[in-house]
Amino acid sequence: MVVFLFTLMTVGLGFNQRVMASHETIKEDVSVTPGKPLSFPQQERIANLAVKTLKHIAKARGFIHTRSFDDARSELGKSQALMETIRDALPTTRIKDHIWVAKKHLSYEDSEEVIPDLVPIYASLDEIQSFVSVDKTRAYLDQAKEALKADDKKKGSEALESAGESLVYVEIDLPLRYTERKVTSALALLTEGKEKEADQMLKQAEEGVQVISISSYGPMVLAQESLWQATKEYAKGRYEAAKRSLADAKVFLKMAARQGDEKTKAALAELNMKIDELEKKMAESSSDFSQEIKGLWDKTKDVYHKTVEKFK
Repeated sequence: MVVFLFTLMTVGLGFNQRVMASHETIKEDVSVTPGKPLSFPQQERIANLAVKTLKHIAKARGFIHTRSFDDARSELGKSQALMETIRDALPTTRIKDHIWVAKKHLSYEDSEEVIPDLVPIYASLDEIQSFVSVDKTRAYLDQAKEALKADDKKKGSEALESAGESLVYVEIDLPLRYTERKVTSALALLTEGKEKEADQMLKQAEEGVQVISISSYGPMVLAQESLWQATKEYAKGRYEAAKRSLADAKVFLKMAARQGDEKTKAALAELNMKIDELEKKMAESSSDFSQEIKGLWDKTKDVYHKTVEKFK
């Protein structure tokens, strides 16, 4: 399985580096949207940490089968430490830390003095909005800002709390939480002497780690990147560049279809057909297709998110 994961990641690397290069932008103010929340080194680091986590869980399962339970617990402790490191590297974690600071300041500073703490939060949301659903988070942040202006600390603190809770990087947050729960449950089962059940729990944990290890490189993620880039290029009047990004998206969707179940394959085939139809329209008309391109990005993201729904 590890060999498969590395093969899958390698397939996408060339495309990913090219797409990443096109996302290099300077953020002039909080309304500018860079493309990707994680840099290439960050993606690589998370993938490597995930594979190391997988190795520790696999070792733990091996020790369970040889009845070396202390060694199994040791390996699972190492896996938990690595998962904590992965969580610390997520863009959502960094924003949640900013929100925590704002809430802490609110406990002992005047409301107006806390308002500047919201600026880096807004900016960080703009940085990740192509991959993370931030509309609810931004709405809660707006509520917090208005509450602080009105010197309503209680309402401001509640809105900040809601903002943090609403922020989820689905591709990694969900499988990471899933894996952490399974490892914790496995440790509890070992304590209860239920070794067979613990092993089955760890088998499920391995599924979660495998999703994390490919989440930054997989073709579905790259398809999202390409469609988001097409949206930006089209909005800037760079129509040929937008068409190239649409063509890239089709390649990635076809790659993803080879890995998916029948339902996913059908959904991806429909998306590719819609891109074909859009390309034809763009060749025949000078109408504004910006909303159609963004709609394709939304649909692609929805299909991918459904593939990780079981990790809730």
